[in-house]
Parts: sequence; structure tokens; C-alpha cells
Amino acid sequence: MNIQELLDSISTPSAEDMSARRQFARRYTLVLLREGPASRDDESRNDRLHLEHLQHLTKLQLAGKLVLNGPILVEHDILGVSVYAAELEDARAMAEADPKVKAGYLTVEALPWIAVPDNLQSG
Repeated sequence: MNIQELLDSISTPSAEDMSARRQFARRYTLVLLREGPASRDDESRNDRLHLEHLQHLTKLQLAGKLVLNGPILVEHDILGVSVYAAELEDARAMAEADPKVKAGYLTVEALPWIAVPDNLQSG
């Protein structure tokens, strides 16, 4: 990808445009999932917890609380990232209710975050 070509193809927003965009900023919570201390020796338990983990996240997406989530695709100490449309304590509680977190497979780090959504109509 030619980054400069991409940027040159788009008009540069004015200071007024940038100021107007601020009204669309929303508060989110960014959740980072890291490996927890639990043993992963029981393959049957691992499979069951993974399904329950995905079901938990899907329910939160369907409820409109989880905006984006997914695993990291390279070896890293952060295993997954989620963006919650919720304040810090509520998002932390939702993340900590994840079966993999409750079982000690994952740990939660929650950070308050603000961003302007790419689709301003949904913001």
C-alpha cells in the first residue's frame, strides 16, 4: 500500500472539521486479555471453556456492549483485545464474568478510552 498516495487522495480536514468531529467522540473501555495461571492440561475442559468464552462474548456483542473483540495473531503477552461500549467498572465486570477469566485461563486489564467511531451515524 502506498500510504502517501492514499492520504493525498483524501481532502485534509480543516481545523473546524476536526473541532466538529469532537462531538462524536464516545467513551469506551479497552480490555486486554493476558494468560492466567490456570493449567491447560485438560483438553476437554479447554474446549468447553473456549466455547463458553465465545458464547459469552457473542452475547455481549448481541447486547450492544461489546463493539470489537478478537485474539492477537502473533505470539505476544496480550492474547486478546476487546472494546466495550461501557464505562470502566461495567466493562471490567463483563470481562471478568467471562468463563475463561473466572477459570483463571485469562486475566483482565481494563483501560478507559475515548474515540470517534468510523461510522459517525452509529456513534
